[in-house]
Amino acid sequence: MVASSGISCIKYNIRIIIRPMAKRISAIALCRVSTAEQRLSNSLTRQELSVQNAADELNVGIEKVWSGDVSSKAGNNIRRKDLMEMLTYVRQHKSVKYLIIDEVDRFMRSLDEMFYWKVVLKDLGVSLWFASNPELNDDSAQAKLLLSLDGYKAEGSNEERQRKSIQGHKAAIREGRYTFPPLPGYMKGNKPGIHVLNPLYCDIWQSALKDVASRLYTPSSALKRLNSYIVPLGKPALKIDKFNHFIANPFYCGTIVVGGQVNERCEKGLHPTLITRAEHESILEVLALRPNRQIRKLQYNPEFPLNKIIEHDCDDHSPFTGSFQGNGQGKHYPKYRCRRCGKQYHRSEVHGELNSVLSSIHYDGNQRKEFISALATVWKEKQQDNIQHIKTLQKRLNSLKTTKSSLIREHALSVGIQKEEIAEEITNLRDEIALISDELTTYKDIHHDLVEFIKFSLEYTNRLKDDWWDLGQEDRLKCQQLLFPDGIRFQSNKKVGTGQISPLYRLVSNKKDLRESRKSLMVELEGIAPSSSV
Repeated sequence: MVASSGISCIKYNIRIIIRPMAKRISAIALCRVSTAEQRLSNSLTRQELSVQNAADELNVGIEKVWSGDVSSKAGNNIRRKDLMEMLTYVRQHKSVKYLIIDEVDRFMRSLDEMFYWKVVLKDLGVSLWFASNPELNDDSAQAKLLLSLDGYKAEGSNEERQRKSIQGHKAAIREGRYTFPPLPGYMKGNKPGIHVLNPLYCDIWQSALKDVASRLYTPSSALKRLNSYIVPLGKPALKIDKFNHFIANPFYCGTIVVGGQVNERCEKGLHPTLITRAEHESILEVLALRPNRQIRKLQYNPEFPLNKIIEHDCDDHSPFTGSFQGNGQGKHYPKYRCRRCGKQYHRSEVHGELNSVLSSIHYDGNQRKEFISALATVWKEKQQDNIQHIKTLQKRLNSLKTTKSSLIREHALSVGIQKEEIAEEITNLRDEIALISDELTTYKDIHHDLVEFIKFSLEYTNRLKDDWWDLGQEDRLKCQQLLFPDGIRFQSNKKVGTGQISPLYRLVSNKKDLRESRKSLMVELEGIAPSSSV
């Protein structure tokens, strides 16, 4: 101690000890629901509150919470997305020492996978912490036993839920209800499992299905058309494998088929259909043949027999093309459309007008002699080979009969071995004569065949207009050339007309339809003047 200026000072030796601050400890949390009902019942909110209370008791902060509806089905948890994200997070944030969860079944419902994740997290220094049951949170044998029991209950509950779910799906499908997400072209309706047509996409999908079924388009070209419609509406473009998977589904023709654990089928679903069963079978056939490249693309649609035959009376006389057009409310109408101007007419309207013209056309009896003469000429040309063959057969037959007669006389005078040889030769001649006679009987009398041919031709010519709709497309084109050599046109006044009908026919009308029949002709007929009969 030293005195100075009357003031006393004391000098201390001070040692400061600096201790390292404790590392901050934190936690992450998981809150999970498995059904929409649980979300609506505020299950997540209750779990979040329970997890926060546990963090407060541990005196740790929660850095991040994973919350949502993630499946914990057994077998899906090793690479479960939320758990993989947590694993990455705790590896990057060493301060995390707890994963806090409300209850065991909120973590997962698989006993084996639960212990797998418990070990993985423990190796990273992270402990599982169950907020609602603290007895499970240490490493004692009793805690492990209790955790096993809770895990067993969760897994058993999950199996029971799956069993009930499968039975529920089976029962619904047997009733005709589809309890899975709607297929393209459909959306959920007011009644569970009974899907209704999506007004934005049902027409597009129906066109794609019918395109493939009719073989007017290959699956690839039908998909190209489909994507050109759905992409502008905000839907991603489909790939061919996904497209083929959808169009092969019998749901579109009214049959519900679900495989896997459900494994149930219903032939008559309660949902509206987009195609017929026959069209579905055609699609399956196309898809089955496609890998072998054996599909023969059809050049016409049997639903629209006037495709490329009837023309629209616009500037370019463009041929009609037919397709089913939707009204956006699930109803579809068959219509013909002009390729040039785009005008559309209902199929029944176009067919009805053509039927009116066909019904007024009859074979012209005044041309009978000329027609029969022409048929006879054609017949003779066709029968020349047959006539020559019959003459040859008849000549051979006469020669054989003459030879046989001579041998019979010789046989009567011969004896011994010679007699036996002549008898054998006579037998051979008889066999050959019988064969030639049988062959000759297969050829009818030329005159009789000619008469039958002419009768058939006249009957066919007169019936041609009646058989119009039953003909194949190629034959219908030939028929059109015979009946209407100048083509058929659908006019702006919705009447069917032609510039000329065949000279073999005449236009017949009665008093009631005289005016309408004449209106149905675009110009004065060439080669025959219209006449009327009362």
